[in-house]
Amino acid sequence: MCAGWAVTSPVGSAPDDDYHLSSIWCGRGVQPGMCEQDPAYPGMFKVPRNVVDAADCYRFLPGQTARCQWASREDATMIYTERVNDIQGLYPPGFYKVMSLFVGPNVERSVVAMRLFNALLAALLMAAIMRLTPKGIASAAMIAIPVSFIPLGIFVTVSTNPSAWTIIGLAGYWAFALAWLHRGDPLGPDADAPDDPQKFDRRSLLLGAGTFICAFLAMSSRVDSNAYVVLATLVVLTMHGWRKARRQPVRLASLGLLCLVAVVLYFTISSAALLGAGGGSSVKGDQDSGVGLLLTNITQLPQLFQGIVGGSLGWFDTNMPAIVTFIGVMVVGGLLYRGLAQASTRQIIAMSIAVSALILVPLAYLQSQHLNVGELVQPRYILPLLTVLIATACLSSNPMRRLTLPKAPAITIGALLAISACVAYWVNVQRYIAGQFHPLIEATLPVKWSPLLHAPLVPVSIVTALATVAWVMGIFLWARTSRDREHF
Repeated sequence: MCAGWAVTSPVGSAPDDDYHLSSIWCGRGVQPGMCEQDPAYPGMFKVPRNVVDAADCYRFLPGQTARCQWASREDATMIYTERVNDIQGLYPPGFYKVMSLFVGPNVERSVVAMRLFNALLAALLMAAIMRLTPKGIASAAMIAIPVSFIPLGIFVTVSTNPSAWTIIGLAGYWAFALAWLHRGDPLGPDADAPDDPQKFDRRSLLLGAGTFICAFLAMSSRVDSNAYVVLATLVVLTMHGWRKARRQPVRLASLGLLCLVAVVLYFTISSAALLGAGGGSSVKGDQDSGVGLLLTNITQLPQLFQGIVGGSLGWFDTNMPAIVTFIGVMVVGGLLYRGLAQASTRQIIAMSIAVSALILVPLAYLQSQHLNVGELVQPRYILPLLTVLIATACLSSNPMRRLTLPKAPAITIGALLAISACVAYWVNVQRYIAGQFHPLIEATLPVKWSPLLHAPLVPVSIVTALATVAWVMGIFLWARTSRDREHF
């Protein structure tokens, strides 16, 4: 499914891709033909033209197809740019360094390889969550992922935007950290005594490794993700129980160490670039940061939440139909209501932490920079926090057991999300092959651009749609019908 999204969006289609692609091409330093520097211009690098301006001819022009790229896709001319992370330092270097391993002489092939790698990484993490974590945690995480990822999360995950690692990393961190604590609880169902020798068995080691790997993915991709790791840790410890966590000094100290590293990275990498927004504290709006702006932003804040489950893709120039937004908002509301109806006191506190972060993080930044909702702060910045909230709401009081979801609602939610994902996928495809000013279904749709690497459009679209339906429906049916594991 993700492979279909990866090849049907042109090079440069993700937001700020001119910055991110240039930073990837320079991820391993100066190299001839990839990233060059002239001593006469120390504040600039030279990269291939199609890395910098691949999207210039179609971004913000929803009626323009990606065909306009063909004039420059084979252009190997090196041009100067200052929009490189090695110069501006707005993001941690980890994501760029790993993605730079896929850089080759062909820009298009390199970008597709990066996208497919991120898609594979997301698939492996989801498989590990389903295999290693107890049933309750696994089902909660696997329900939260499609609910919060459709459509924006899928688009970003298979892109060359660092937010891809933040999104999948924080979801995995929540699941693995909670399962790791539960596995090591000396009074839990998987241990008979405080000195149980099984508390450091192979599964525990794998859960611990998953926790650290996911934390690395998040913290090495964006500045704000370091704060999110700390917030997710608070949610996990609250949900598990602070008293029980204190009986596991090694695991508690490990999570504390991760939080300490996250705090240090947050303030040392780019303390001014909250939310990873270019320009940091120098980006100021013209609004008076008083009560009036605060109240205005509070009333408009749902616009950001709506953008996660049904907003625009690309450079905010691929608008989603109303049905995608409607389904996304309705499903999120239904699952949160279902979770609250069966929530324990501990779970309500954990959900309150997640909700507070989801509201206060963007609100505090907007207020400090004198900005209105819709300016600078984008829905993808807070998407990981919504995933944590939904996953926490979908937990039962016993992590070994799933939150009961009757068959009819499970099938209905799965079907609605599958429809939403397929519609969003086709709208995204149509925007680049024919422009967005055509009916959604048109027999004579003029195809002016073919997918990357000349992938056959019709077979790729059909396979992607079928895989999407199978993935979403499979997750919801698995989450409610799989037999609960009393031990794991």
